[in-house]
Amino acid sequence: MKNAITLFLLAFCFSNQISFAQLEVTGSTDFGRIFDITYDATVPNKLYAHTLGNHILVSEDNGNSWDIMYSILNGQSARVEKLRLTADGSALTFSAYFPNSNLNEIRVFDLDTESIIRTYPLPNQRDNAFVRSYHFYEGDMDVLIVDTNYKVGFDVEGKTFYTADGGANWDMIYYTNDNDTVFINGVAISPTNPQKVFLTRSNGSTDIEGGLFVSNDAGQTWEEKLSGIILDPITFDPTNPENIWIGTGYGSTIENIYKSTDNGETFNAVSISWTDGIMDSINVIKFNENNPSQIIVLEENEIVISEDGGTTWESYVYLEDNPESYYYGLNATYNPNDSQEIFISANYVPLHSTDGGETIAWFKTPYFASTGNMDIHSSDAAANLYYGVQFGYAHRDLNTGEDTAYDILPLNMMANDVGITQFADKITPNRLYTFSSGFMGTTLNVSDDNGETKNFLHSIFTNKITAVATFSNSPSTIMAAFAGYEPSETQLLKIDFSDVTNVSVTDVTLPNLNLIMDIDIDDAGLITMPVGAEVYQSTDEGATWVNSSDGLERMNDDDLIFQIDTDPFNPERMAFACTQGVFISEDGGSSWTQKLSGYVSSVAFSTETEGAMVAATYNSEFTEYALHYSEDSGESWTTIDNDQLLGIGAQSSAYVFDESSVTVYIGTYDIGLVEYTIDFNVLEIDEFTKTLDPLTIYPNPTSDVLNVALKNTVTTHITVYSLTGSKVVAAESVIQLDISNLDSGVYMVRVQDDANAVYFKRIVKR
Repeated sequence: MKNAITLFLLAFCFSNQISFAQLEVTGSTDFGRIFDITYDATVPNKLYAHTLGNHILVSEDNGNSWDIMYSILNGQSARVEKLRLTADGSALTFSAYFPNSNLNEIRVFDLDTESIIRTYPLPNQRDNAFVRSYHFYEGDMDVLIVDTNYKVGFDVEGKTFYTADGGANWDMIYYTNDNDTVFINGVAISPTNPQKVFLTRSNGSTDIEGGLFVSNDAGQTWEEKLSGIILDPITFDPTNPENIWIGTGYGSTIENIYKSTDNGETFNAVSISWTDGIMDSINVIKFNENNPSQIIVLEENEIVISEDGGTTWESYVYLEDNPESYYYGLNATYNPNDSQEIFISANYVPLHSTDGGETIAWFKTPYFASTGNMDIHSSDAAANLYYGVQFGYAHRDLNTGEDTAYDILPLNMMANDVGITQFADKITPNRLYTFSSGFMGTTLNVSDDNGETKNFLHSIFTNKITAVATFSNSPSTIMAAFAGYEPSETQLLKIDFSDVTNVSVTDVTLPNLNLIMDIDIDDAGLITMPVGAEVYQSTDEGATWVNSSDGLERMNDDDLIFQIDTDPFNPERMAFACTQGVFISEDGGSSWTQKLSGYVSSVAFSTETEGAMVAATYNSEFTEYALHYSEDSGESWTTIDNDQLLGIGAQSSAYVFDESSVTVYIGTYDIGLVEYTIDFNVLEIDEFTKTLDPLTIYPNPTSDVLNVALKNTVTTHITVYSLTGSKVVAAESVIQLDISNLDSGVYMVRVQDDANAVYFKRIVKR
């Protein structure tokens, strides 16, 4: 299904040409995973959450639809973690996590301006430290305690810091090496006293473990409570902060919740019967802020609920490790307008309850981590998309929109490889080649019904397949390239399965041992195949090869050609994408000319419009995902940068062309399957405004007032952003906007209508 996030990006104006682009999240909701779901404090049915990666989400309709509200744009592995609503409900705080880097910090996202208003770089960033836990003082965002971990060789150490001036100065108040190597599980500041801080302790490398450290002088001195007991979550009663609740953590400790009614001086165990599991740890103790008599406790295999402030408890046990139900709760949020409605963020999937937690249901969204690769077959006979997810794949019939999943690995199982690799046959509709690896080797299968049934083709002891191509004059014969850990392990096989019970496999001698990432076979049987950074051609099914690398002298041994394609309107014109950009041949692959520089991962000619091309740069150690398109057979290119693509990360794309556009299917790291449509129409701006674009903004450029008009719909929200992403002007239910106070420059205007469609247009402020 298509998620209700539609962004119309009018962002590419060059002289008299423009391209119209649309982005949608369209993946199956059967794989969605979002975390730290949190209700807004005042706006009914408004929710926040974060993905597995670098995006914060917002829903205005109680989770029925979601929009991307914020993206971390720095690096492919960046993640949002530990998302929380501030005590006054005005902002979200979170850990901006950049693995193995010195960039980690706490950020504050203002909900009114929808922008980052404060950052707290970790004081030990130089150690590549990351946030384990943090807590702001409710009355002053300058006061913050944060616990960090970092690697020292093969070991891990921990330091905890306190600041009272917004991070200008930090005091290290705890160091594992000074405290018997015992690590911290949780940190907290008293809601009524910024000097009173709490540390719940875990274990370390010695026999000493656990305990609650309490300080009345911001961590300068400590007093230990609950000595020897491993502790984790700590929560304050919203009606009386002197009532403190603490749960035990993972370890040898007897499972309990401890309660103090004297601000942490003494604690007593709460009488709750626990069901044995593997970890037997308390993860979350959560009060309903609007009805504090309601408390929910999330444990490994049970949810425990009180409706009377903790006097009595009801347990709901989930003994099975079910990846589609409750396991190891991580967070919970009560609906401020309905005390029986709760969202639970759990280890596998988010869950929803409408009866106070007595029953739960899997809450589905389309935001997931794509795995493996993506491929497509598009012809008059069929239109099939195959995209990787959970180490298997899903087949989408593009004519019906129906998704069918195959070989999906449950979330409670681990994989030690990339999962299924699938290649769509470009000649025969519904034919799919799948490659899977196991302990005893790897297997190549073929299916003529998109994966519903499979036939064995070949088993091989390489760990991945890199390319498949079909002979059009012999559609049951393919060339398949396989790779190992080293380029020298590359193999090329000719496989004839015209008799699937007697498959013929022939080893093809390679002209050079290097990676083969793609193979092109034309209707006459000419094979054009990149090997490493060179191109070879064969007219005799690989018996002999000719080096066709004229023009590639700038390529070196470290370069690699990823994908090659032939222009359907001119078979003499070919293109390939590589680590040095896009190269094009006008003589059937005999010689090549560089037309686009930079790292480019894939390229394709339009099958419908002569001259139209599209290319993509995937995430790598040095690059972020970007799109490139050309309307003149590659002579000139326009790039759509990562920030214009909402900061997505991806390693796979596929393309479907029609007469005037291309739809790019993108398998992203955290928001699932994304469709991005680029319109190749070349029109005068005025004509485009009149005929295609439902949004009109005039005058543009302007020095003072903007007029906003939508065709056949009503404007409900107008927001103006700087090109750095900061909200600078906002208004509701207006058709004019005064921007006279803005500095001169280029801005992005976001317009939302009464059907929740969202449109973007660049403007120039004089």
